[in-house]
Amino acid sequence: MLGKLMKYELRATARYFLPIYGAIIVFSMLIGIRGMSETYMNVLSVILPMALGLSFMGLGVMTLIMVVKRFDSNLLGDEGYLMFTLPVKSKSIIISKLLTSMIWIISSSLVFFLSMGIITWREFNLREILEELSQLQLDPYFLVIFVLVILMSILQFLLQVYASLGIAQAYSISKNRILGGTLIFILFSIVINMIETMATVGFTFLFGDNQWFADLVRMAESNDFVTVFSTIQLFFTILLVYLILKNILFYFLTKYHLQKKLNLE
Repeated sequence: MLGKLMKYELRATARYFLPIYGAIIVFSMLIGIRGMSETYMNVLSVILPMALGLSFMGLGVMTLIMVVKRFDSNLLGDEGYLMFTLPVKSKSIIISKLLTSMIWIISSSLVFFLSMGIITWREFNLREILEELSQLQLDPYFLVIFVLVILMSILQFLLQVYASLGIAQAYSISKNRILGGTLIFILFSIVINMIETMATVGFTFLFGDNQWFADLVRMAESNDFVTVFSTIQLFFTILLVYLILKNILFYFLTKYHLQKKLNLE
């Protein structure tokens, strides 16, 4: 059932994303060709980058709107009556929304990098870049942790949006669910920032005189690349655990309000 939900969601959203992806690639190719030919009129040197920039802006805005609007209209609006009569658990509905949104966010990021590559490919030697990367000899563990931190950060944003919308509709924060959800999202962000600040200050106050804390600071300030890299790796590991804990919190907040506090009236 999860696969069917995702298939339906991808079909419903692809008609919005794919045309913009196509426009971005076309504009990028035209700009790249312009860089190789002097026959283009000067006006194209302004129009094409401007069109590409507007396409990127439209993609970013549309991605945010689709994340919010699809969750709000499908689950909290009139369509919610149909969605919650299906023989499927609420966790499957939440996961399908999450995975679909993550697919489009990652796809949009890849389109951005592809566009930049098309525009600037003549400025770089791909073979030299690959050789330099191969010489870095990065720890596979760090690469995995780095990718997971990025994915968990995206997941946290989505779950925080979903939890905010769920709370807003459950307690009638505002007549407009999206406005109410925005207020809850901002409140969540403020509270989390305050807790993180207090935790950082408290941690420093409690353990600032400990030898292991001094050693950790000295490692971070070291001139030795290996030592600094190991410190960064430790930081990313802690950050990953912290993001996972936040995701669990927002997931269960979302699930609770969809199961116990759903108000479709």
